Amino acid sequence: MEQQTGSSQEEHQTAYCDWHPSAETGLSCSQCGRNICSQCLIQASVGIRCPECGKATKMPTFDVQPTYYAKAVGVGVGVAIGGGILWIMFNAIFGSFGILSSIPVLAVGYAAGELISRSVNAKRSKGLAYIAAGAVVGAFIIALPSAPQVGFFGLIVLAISIYTAVQRVK
Repeated sequence: MEQQTGSSQEEHQTAYCDWHPSAETGLSCSQCGRNICSQCLIQASVGIRCPECGKATKMPTFDVQPTYYAKAVGVGVGVAIGGGILWIMFNAIFGSFGILSSIPVLAVGYAAGELISRSVNAKRSKGLAYIAAGAVVGAFIIALPSAPQVGFFGLIVLAISIYTAVQRVK
């Protein structure tokens, strides 16, 4: 067996960080392969990344663009008007039955959350939650003159309806 001499061995090249040129390193980004030092590295689930490849991105479900908010407002206004009118009709027919007047409140809450969620491809955000809550409150305001009497129980049912709408898009 021959021993290799120092002159025939491969020479070790020193690598330097792409962001800190004075820092020697033996690390590289697992995605793009650029050299990074221990100050720059970002630990990801698939290895270490450079500052550019390791940037956090929003999950698509929570990345709501302005066009989605416009759609949600349109649907919310439609739900408020349609729900308010249906609520008025329901109160005209069943207004004297007391607890039955809470059924349209719950239906408007569910419809507001579900329809807004479907119109924005199941996106979620606080802004969409405010729009859904506004749709329920809008329907309540439209139907308020036809309501026999809104008492403590009516406000509790309204709060449950708002909660139902908000949970679907929050």
